[in-house]
Amino acid sequence: MTYQPDVTKYFALALDPIHVGTGDMHLGRVDMSIVREPGTNLPKIPGTSLAGACRTYAAMQEEGKFPRCAGQGQAKGNYEGHCGNYNCPICVTFGFSKGEGGSFQGLAQFSDARLVFFPVHSLAGPVWVTCPSVLRDLKVDENEPADGQVRVASGVKQSGRLNLGWLMLGLGNALSLDNDKFPGVPPEILNRAVLVSDKMFSHIVNDNLEVRTSVSIDPQTGAAADGALFTYEALPRGSVLVFEVVISDPKFYCISGKVPLSDKNCTQSSNQSIEERGPSNGKKQVKETVESGLRLFKTLGIGGMNTRGMGRLCVQKLNAGGGQ
Repeated sequence: MTYQPDVTKYFALALDPIHVGTGDMHLGRVDMSIVREPGTNLPKIPGTSLAGACRTYAAMQEEGKFPRCAGQGQAKGNYEGHCGNYNCPICVTFGFSKGEGGSFQGLAQFSDARLVFFPVHSLAGPVWVTCPSVLRDLKVDENEPADGQVRVASGVKQSGRLNLGWLMLGLGNALSLDNDKFPGVPPEILNRAVLVSDKMFSHIVNDNLEVRTSVSIDPQTGAAADGALFTYEALPRGSVLVFEVVISDPKFYCISGKVPLSDKNCTQSSNQSIEERGPSNGKKQVKETVESGLRLFKTLGIGGMNTRGMGRLCVQKLNAGGGQ
């Protein structure tokens, strides 16, 4: 028997600037920087951030599961910790950890959300920048533009040269992206896409991140408190990211003598075949739980500064299963 886990690719559109911070600072730039890929220096949203927010929002929609099954696993004070039941959609989907009471890794695995299209101001209006290596990860092959040039889609009405922020570049061959390769990405973005070289992409992105300044107000004077000014980075509104969720089949696992999300008995004995534990609709139920959490990203957001106009992320094509 060949086992195939359920792999779903989701595209997501930032409705607000998004700040997922590292807790450190970049000297001379900002006090609070965002998470980046070490190899490419491109911003990302870690899978841990996606899974944590998704778990909390999914638990909010399950009767009796919030806050118990939303937070960390072990009991502390008045907090009971994860229930760890074999039929709990939250604990089965996202895992649980009860210390000596046992643990389970969860059936949903979240990848990091990687940047695909990044919005940049130009004299031709807003454009969305990407590069060949990013597109290749999505199985889209496009030739890299020549040095000092970019390739633009048909919606970018410009001749001769195009500026990306402060950077002026020549125009190369036309760019045409297949909408079917980017399910849920608005066609307005694909029609205004700009392909730059791999070596330029991270520089353009990092030079055009949103940087905000905040200050603490002294309630006695109504003025800025001394030494309370700070700055922080964010992915700008309109950024497009992509991530994957891998869902394992519950019948390969056993919690307290039961197949997760099923009434079928299971044992650790080698005499019991996998076929005896299934089939079941467990994978479908896990995906529904994941998508119920992802749906609330559009209103409750992800990352920090949610009360300061940041964080909302619209995950596309949820009812359709994301898209492959």
